[in-house]
Amino acid sequence: MKDFSNNQLEEPVYKRGNDGRLMMDKRIVSVFFILLLFLGESLQGAIKSIGLPVIKNFTKQEYNAGTQSWAIAQGSDDELYFANNNGLLQFDGVNWRTYPLPNYSIVRSILIGDGGRIYVGGFNEFGYFEPDVQGQLTYHSMIEFLPEKERNLGEVWKIFHLGNDIIFQAYTKLMIWNGHSFKIIHPATDELFHFSFIVDNQLWINDRARGLMKLEDDGSLKSLQGMGKLKGQEVWGILPFPGNRHLIATLNKGIFIYDDKRLISWNTPADEFLKSNRLMGTARLDGDHFVFGTISKGLLITDSKGDIIQNISRNEGLQNNTVLSIFVDHDRNLWLGLDNGISQIKINSPLSLIGFNNAVGATYSAAVFKNKLFLATNQGVVYHPWHPEERFQRFGKFTMLEATRGQAWSLQKFDDILLVGHNVGAFQIIDDKAELISSIPGYWSFQQVPGHPDRLLGGHYNGLSLFRRTSHGWQYMQEVEGFKESSKAFYFDKLGNLWMTHGYRGVCRLEMNHDFTRVLRTEWYGTAEGLPQVAGVGIYKLNGDLVFLGKDGVYNFDPTSNYFRKNLALTKLLEGKYNLDYIHQDKQENIWYYQNLKAGMMLRQKDGSYVDMDMPFRGLTGRFIYSFEFVLPVDDHNVFMGFDDGVAHYDPSFIKSWNSPFHTMIREVSLIKSDSVLYLGNGPQNEAMVLPYKQNDIRFYFASTDMENIGNITYMLKLEGFDDNWSFWSERTMRDYTNLPEGDYTFMVKGLNRYGISSKPATYHFTILPPWYRSVVAYIFYGLLVILLIGGYIILVGYGFCVPGRRKHVVSKSFMPGKKRRCVVNSWKQTRKSSGYGMKSCGMKWFTKKKNWPTLPWR
Repeated sequence: MKDFSNNQLEEPVYKRGNDGRLMMDKRIVSVFFILLLFLGESLQGAIKSIGLPVIKNFTKQEYNAGTQSWAIAQGSDDELYFANNNGLLQFDGVNWRTYPLPNYSIVRSILIGDGGRIYVGGFNEFGYFEPDVQGQLTYHSMIEFLPEKERNLGEVWKIFHLGNDIIFQAYTKLMIWNGHSFKIIHPATDELFHFSFIVDNQLWINDRARGLMKLEDDGSLKSLQGMGKLKGQEVWGILPFPGNRHLIATLNKGIFIYDDKRLISWNTPADEFLKSNRLMGTARLDGDHFVFGTISKGLLITDSKGDIIQNISRNEGLQNNTVLSIFVDHDRNLWLGLDNGISQIKINSPLSLIGFNNAVGATYSAAVFKNKLFLATNQGVVYHPWHPEERFQRFGKFTMLEATRGQAWSLQKFDDILLVGHNVGAFQIIDDKAELISSIPGYWSFQQVPGHPDRLLGGHYNGLSLFRRTSHGWQYMQEVEGFKESSKAFYFDKLGNLWMTHGYRGVCRLEMNHDFTRVLRTEWYGTAEGLPQVAGVGIYKLNGDLVFLGKDGVYNFDPTSNYFRKNLALTKLLEGKYNLDYIHQDKQENIWYYQNLKAGMMLRQKDGSYVDMDMPFRGLTGRFIYSFEFVLPVDDHNVFMGFDDGVAHYDPSFIKSWNSPFHTMIREVSLIKSDSVLYLGNGPQNEAMVLPYKQNDIRFYFASTDMENIGNITYMLKLEGFDDNWSFWSERTMRDYTNLPEGDYTFMVKGLNRYGISSKPATYHFTILPPWYRSVVAYIFYGLLVILLIGGYIILVGYGFCVPGRRKHVVSKSFMPGKKRRCVVNSWKQTRKSSGYGMKSCGMKWFTKKKNWPTLPWR
């Protein structure tokens, strides 16, 4: 066992980077990815049967489109597309948009093509959507390329990309587009086609009269060998199957395995289930796991042996039992198009949940006892059969121990008896029966007395009780005298002293008499004795030693100095994890911890170092029950953790990558003042937008297409040319910029998911022109005006109207008593002589006539 009693510790492989984030040693990372490279799908092929995966239901009110979705696809930027009753439905992780067909028919089929094209098929209509220069998805019909007589198609149910061709399939015909024209293939009889499939890079199509057929290179259809059983049957799925075979799923006759020569019935539990519940769709998770949708019983997940791993229906939290379409996304999670709504099922996770659907409430403790899993919940003690030897354990409803109804706090095993700490008292469970052994209210927990295996102390709301072991189990003896404090967390040390922590008063040590019926002395400890605080200190055991969790690290008590000292080894190991709420060491010496309603584990390596693992548990952050956190490691595949709506099951052997890249996208750019849209987020920005100065208020919407972390993305922004630094992380998906000055700008946004992975920035470039009075034209005008003014000044000077010293020779004022004052021209002849200019040339001939002189008022 690892010794944490001294202050030395090897350098952990989990270190801090320059940015303050915790990182694993590069050697560990390298080994991990080499394992993934060589073991690949076998490591990631597990599907959990214990508990339920996280299910996220989207109602039609949320996505604001039709109830039914008939097909699902995912683009290169991870956006999801649904063939919906109301049109093409698009989801970017935040926003839903619907694009109807011109004839408003139901979209039945969908294919993501090259260059951003999204092919769709409806009733008497098919074509593709493609982004225009503004990023708006615009529909382009291809029906016009068909001869007029071939345009009565009915529904277009399937679209495939095969070689250089795009194939559209309706019940009445196959239409093969080579990029220039269509080749049309009809059924050979009056019967119709049903569905078609791509199998080994070939097109197989189900002819209702002749059965499954293969499309040959010359365009003919050839019957497949050994398919006689399927004539007249509806085939809803064909998938690759181990052994170079194929799994063929029918509506009513169940599943068949085809080896290129013959069909073999798949006589398995899964096959019987599907025959009874009418199969409607299929998907392949990996080489050994398959998904089937049904009309009446939701979703079925099986392995290649036909064993049922999961059946997820309304009873398990699915919003509808009829599954019309199934899609495995880039994160290996499931999306379902239902008869009413859309659902996501996160099956690619080592975590699953046991909760309301299993008749389990908020869980405060757990124990595996006599082949049963017991849970202490807010409703009482419940249990379920536990058989780890079984290949797949599927949990149904838990059974309530009726005598324990009410708040149960703890479950603890002592030999062959399970004790329950309960709000109404203490219970013991023997042979699936709960017996009340003390009616004193509020038992928190129990501890066996060292050296006295027949004695127990039970802590309750108002002190301690003493119990003894008899032939009938544990029996209440008496209350421990001399101590009346709430006794929730307490342990014996190696010297036989009883230590306890109080939520508000601190840590105390109890000295008891020889028969543990009385507390002789109580000694309280606080900051004066070395603890970092009084309230909120936790007490736990690691390797048999008591440890005390303070706000700045882990402490041990030194009896020689009667003082608490920091355990440097554990504190260094748990660097940065201050204010821990819980700590537990399992049999493999892994250290589990809780901090601020977050869970994690220090995974012990063979060399004695530790790797910090908290990624698997981030999905439960905030859902643990404060002050009642716990972890129950059962074995290498089964760990249980209580949370506010049940208990989570964690499988440590489940391999999952937590650092998958994702995309952040600018979804809309609009002008605030004119309420007009510049860009709608589909496809790249073709050229920088140039805006007039009066439109200098701009709004951005953005989203991240991380379908693993819907609703758990934060964003960081920067407007280059305006902002000096990036913004703080925020959950907002919209940003306004107002009164921007003229200049060139680049808006940048990136996302951060709950696993600490950030996306590359999405960008949008634009330019704001200066106002008209600061424009180039304005400056040219200003220049011309200056030139005109200067020219006018020169002309006026030349004519003598603006030169100082000459004005007095041109115009003078005469003051004539008794008459109106007049401004007259004085001595024009003298002016002409002195200036050398004639009156004609001055243009002042009219002034020579006295009648033209103006009369001016004067004071």
